[in-house]
Amino acid sequence: MLGYAEGFSHVVNGRFKGGWITRHYGQPQEGVHALQLEMAQACYMDESPPYAWDPVRALRLTGVLQQLVRALNSFRPPV
Repeated sequence: MLGYAEGFSHVVNGRFKGGWITRHYGQPQEGVHALQLEMAQACYMDESPPYAWDPVRALRLTGVLQQLVRALNSFRPPV
């Protein structure tokens, strides 16, 4: 199980419950799973004009996303 990423919060089935991407592409009965990931701009950039890329924030996020991809890559659900 993927642990919590320090300094980041999360919501499961929050504002965008059951998004179109997951409904359209996810076919779990056929072994095709879908994940819809949405993140706030504050995770990787300044939210004030001129909305500059923030390499420090982005570096923290990169580590979390790499951990997520590794976990997803090792996920093998029963078919």
